Amino acid sequence: MMMGLKIAVCEDEPEEYEKLKRVLEQSGREVDVDYFPDGSLLLQSFYAGKYDLIMLDIYMKGMGGIETAAGIRQTDEEVPVAYLTGSEDFALEAYRYHVLRYLVKPPKKEEVEELLCLAEKMRTYLPSLTIRTDGRERKVPLRQIRYIEQNNRNLNYFLTGGEELTSRGRLDEVEQSVPCPPFYRCHKSFLVNLAHVKDFDEELNVFVMSEGGVVYVRKQSTREAVRAFRDFMFAQLRENS
Repeated sequence: MMMGLKIAVCEDEPEEYEKLKRVLEQSGREVDVDYFPDGSLLLQSFYAGKYDLIMLDIYMKGMGGIETAAGIRQTDEEVPVAYLTGSEDFALEAYRYHVLRYLVKPPKKEEVEELLCLAEKMRTYLPSLTIRTDGRERKVPLRQIRYIEQNNRNLNYFLTGGEELTSRGRLDEVEQSVPCPPFYRCHKSFLVNLAHVKDFDEELNVFVMSEGGVVYVRKQSTREAVRAFRDFMFAQLRENS
């Protein structure tokens, strides 16, 4: 059974939000909607994989939709984003951040239903890893995996939002099933997702993770690990420029 869509709506006019929420709830799909009156409030609690769809008003008091989308893309390159606007003027700048749709307020019912259908399809085809934990299999998008630690015969998966999963297995096998980059084997006991690395601490010889915690790097591979991290960051900057 498919889980409902987790949606964030960022709109500074409560009346417009209530109209949109009614359309979302009348779509015939299960939806869980979080409301933010300002883009900065959305970014404060945002992490990769938190939402299946984000809908942003372009013109808001405070942080606008385009600036908010830029912040979202620094953390999550794959989450579908749709812009909302009261103007029919086409904003080319809006598409710099891989926006899925551009909807004029109030959006039509069929436009919203099409958007939700696209978001569901995108979620289905996200690159993922199947993890057997607590007696069941769970499909976890790769973008949500911050790093993986081998602990004896167990694998501890540290996910975005502070969630942790444990399963039986070998890190060598997982390493063969995920793309490199962004994943990088920096230690016999650690496989890190470079997309979630904030910095490298030379004194401790560890990767500092964006949501807290550190990942150890084998000393004999320090130079290679730093180069891998920097190459990945430069590649990301080129893609987003």
